[in-house]
Amino acid sequence: MVTATSPPQNIVEAVLKEKKTAKDPENEEGIWVFGYGSLIWKPPIHYESKQIGYIKGYVRRFWQEGHDKVTWGVAFKIPSDDAEATRAYLDHREKALVYIGTTDNEAYVGPAPLDQIAKQIHETYGPSGWNAEYLLNLAKALREISPGVRDDHVFELEGLVKKLIDENVNK
Repeated sequence: MVTATSPPQNIVEAVLKEKKTAKDPENEEGIWVFGYGSLIWKPPIHYESKQIGYIKGYVRRFWQEGHDKVTWGVAFKIPSDDAEATRAYLDHREKALVYIGTTDNEAYVGPAPLDQIAKQIHETYGPSGWNAEYLLNLAKALREISPGVRDDHVFELEGLVKKLIDENVNK
């Protein structure tokens, strides 16, 4: 999640232009929040508009590193009246306003074969529930917001995790 006080054009290159209303969202106060994980399918409580787009130079990985050049997500316009409450909510939920995985992060596990990452995702739970459910929701949401765009890392992991789920159901 990334927050900024300027509109999403300064954070992401929009691929879908939001419809202009009588109020020009670029001239209103508030904050923009860019979500690239669970915020895609479970957005902030209060927002007045959203815009699908991507961030250049960053990548979504389940091991916090990669070589792709863009990360797809959704930018949400939070009205100024709700900005403070939304920041507090997201800080509690996401544990950070900007999360960029680096090798000095204690949670960094480094690259691993996809089958090992899939096994770990399948077997573990985070504060919001089963990590496999998070991955499957993310893959579904990415297909909905950016049809035709591939996130091979996420989609390959999705296939491997689904296979593990099927194998465990059939035991």
